[in-house]
Amino acid sequence: MKKLRLCPLVLVLFLTACSSNSTGSNTSKQTPDTQANNTTSASTNNSDSNNNASSTNNSSEANKNNQNTAKNNSDSSSKKTTTPSSTAQVKSYTDQEITEKTKNYILNGQGNKAEAEKLNWSKTFLEKVNIPSLYKKYVTNGGKKDDVASFAAYMTKNAPIQNNWQDLFKKDLQDTYGEKVARIEHLQGDSYQAYVQKEGKEVPFVVVSARTGYFHG
Repeated sequence: MKKLRLCPLVLVLFLTACSSNSTGSNTSKQTPDTQANNTTSASTNNSDSNNNASSTNNSSEANKNNQNTAKNNSDSSSKKTTTPSSTAQVKSYTDQEITEKTKNYILNGQGNKAEAEKLNWSKTFLEKVNIPSLYKKYVTNGGKKDDVASFAAYMTKNAPIQNNWQDLFKKDLQDTYGEKVARIEHLQGDSYQAYVQKEGKEVPFVVVSARTGYFHG
């Protein structure tokens, strides 16, 4: 009787054990798949994150390139805009303009200069100078086209001495002081000493520039 009672109990235990093994086996089989799915999902998420980061970097680089391109275009446009003003053409005078401007500057335009610094000319001698010819030489030698004062200084040093300068000077002296020149003596460069008669004697009266005709006592 005891054996008969034990048989059902053993059978129950056996079935329970089999059921437990089956459940464990199923659980064990599902775990790798779940892990694989989780791994794939994580890999996909990482890939998406990397793609997003790469896309962000590419977008940032594109923005920088666009900004640099815009800046270069702006700089280029700015240079094109400022070029004409920085290379403004220097005015070149006509023969009549340079003649009138130079005469006016020498005779009337040096009021702010000290007497020793002025460019002094006789009006008679100034009228004899070929100013346009000297102006062309001045420009050829590197002179500034629109600098009348600089050209006037150049002309005062480089104007040719007139062949009849003594006759012109004698007339100027007669018209200015009513004196007749008795003798002219060379000093240095283009400077000469003019003598007049005073009480039967020749006395030094003025020093004159053979180039400009300007004289002073």
